[in-house]
Amino acid sequence: MGINRNETLAVKYRPQRLDDVVEQDIIKHILSNQLKMKKIKNAYLFVGSAGTGKTTTARIFANELNNFKGGIIEIDGASNNGVNDIREISDKSKYQSINSEYKIFIIDECHAISSAGWQSFLKILEEPPMKTIYILCTTDPQKIPATILSRVQRYDFQKISLSGIENRLKYILNEEYGYYPLNDETIQYISKQAMGGMRDAISLMEKCLGYLIEDKKYLTIEEVINILGTVDYETMFNLFRCLIYEGIEEKELFNIIEEIFNAGKDLKLFIKNFLNYILDILKYYYTKDLNNTLIPPTTIWKERLNNICNQDDTMIKDIKFILKDILNLNNVIKFQPSVKAIIESDLLLLKSEVAK
Repeated sequence: MGINRNETLAVKYRPQRLDDVVEQDIIKHILSNQLKMKKIKNAYLFVGSAGTGKTTTARIFANELNNFKGGIIEIDGASNNGVNDIREISDKSKYQSINSEYKIFIIDECHAISSAGWQSFLKILEEPPMKTIYILCTTDPQKIPATILSRVQRYDFQKISLSGIENRLKYILNEEYGYYPLNDETIQYISKQAMGGMRDAISLMEKCLGYLIEDKKYLTIEEVINILGTVDYETMFNLFRCLIYEGIEEKELFNIIEEIFNAGKDLKLFIKNFLNYILDILKYYYTKDLNNTLIPPTTIWKERLNNICNQDDTMIKDIKFILKDILNLNNVIKFQPSVKAIIESDLLLLKSEVAK
């Protein structure tokens, strides 16, 4: 069938009905009941991390409410966040929709609205116009004033489960190709990288599919890892070896950090990923299940993890000690403008402590 290059897969396969939205069952059930019973509220707040379906659900709800007639007024709260912008919304709200029953405003990234803007919006919510509905969407609800929160019906969108993302990706692959150019192991790896966000998962998969050519119908897990470049596990494994094993000189530790720095990579992000890597080693030690980790499910990584986890209790204690130190280091460098020297100093001392 082939990919239509004129639109992304995330747009092409965006749900069109509430029933099509992946998971969020309770929210879908409540909104469906409101549609059936015509018990519509004036203001809604959709909260959740990126890619969980907030804006998509808002659009679907608005369209189904108006029987897919008329248009929706969508506003980017990040760039229309001043008091004058909100007053403009207020002015538009005074006039009923000509070609639909309800006039519906969807305000995305609403947490970016200014204090003065919220004060103006509060007046709208205190005396909402008839047949006008506001759907606010945000990833950061703590920035919304309590006076606003008390006047909206809030729905919290959960991160999408790993199986939910995997099933959706398989559906898209089958629709596009009629077969699966990615195996289960690879689809699971991509799904994990999305951290519960469907849009990110589809975008990552589409990036991988761009590597396919006419005479290549399948991608291996190793190819997908290289294409995404999500986390350099080989570098993290080498750093881990420097810290945990005796006989590896300190200069190797400095060489690893220098190589990351010279490649222009974000050292803060590397340390954050390294923290997750150390934690994943311990997760595997206690569960013997790679599904609980972000580590690639390849043969070589299974062998490496098994070798580490088959060591004595002293090794595991050392790994926990490293985890504690890197957790502290991650907090120390979080707001520092220059972190290379701090990281090198910490890792040098950490290696000395582990070697005792």
